[in-house]
Amino acid sequence: MNIRGRLLELAKWGAGGSFSGSDVLVHDSLHMVLIEEAHLKADDLDVKFQDSHGTPPKLVVFASRHRSQSGKATLTVHPIGNYGSAEYGGKPATLVPSAPLEMTFALSRLRHHGAGLPYEISYEATHHGPSVSTPTFYIEIGSDDTRWPDPKAAEAIARTILELNGFEPSSGLPAAAASLPPIAVGVGGGHYAPRHTDAALAGLASFGHIVPNHALEEEPERRLEMALENTPGAKSVYFHRKAMKKPLVRELEGWCAENRVAVLRAEKAD
Repeated sequence: MNIRGRLLELAKWGAGGSFSGSDVLVHDSLHMVLIEEAHLKADDLDVKFQDSHGTPPKLVVFASRHRSQSGKATLTVHPIGNYGSAEYGGKPATLVPSAPLEMTFALSRLRHHGAGLPYEISYEATHHGPSVSTPTFYIEIGSDDTRWPDPKAAEAIARTILELNGFEPSSGLPAAAASLPPIAVGVGGGHYAPRHTDAALAGLASFGHIVPNHALEEEPERRLEMALENTPGAKSVYFHRKAMKKPLVRELEGWCAENRVAVLRAEKAD
């Protein structure tokens, strides 16, 4: 609601009918909706919106809050889905299509709008529900109830969301990129993905799904394949090598070679 309040302040919104018992607000190509159910359980939200309004959404962005035990102050973006069980919504062993170009653009703009604020800005690895069929990502304030009401953090997120209006891939280039970076899947590391964040902001790649180490403990090749299948346009992988066991890196690099998937390397040690 904090983010919604800043969105209402920063742009003019018109009436766009109703959905889930609340008014739909429209700003150019953006439609803002409130939903009654918990967002992690909002399965088929995109289909329900299409049934209600007749137009399928091209992108779904959940403006939300993030909680972590560390209490780290963060502004994050992340794709959704489950590599294994579905304890927090969605379906087991099912990923939602990611939005690599839009999500990487959002990360870059969040870094810009959040400059000077006491927050780390980062990708998170793929996790939780709901289950939808439209490219989707979350953008969040973390990590506890001392941060969620912060109007400046919410404004950074709101400005980022508004800049997705009429998004074109070329407009999302990081300053370091001379051409559109390859769409890639990130592999390795923990829940937060600072190495993939740095690689994206340096123009090395536009990341869709990110596979953390814990998701690679079972069927690692299948988990990588899932991430690639659900990252539209992905033909590359970037490994956070220092966070992974060498035999696993070699195994997955071999799979990439067999399946003609490029492996990206940063100039600095990764």
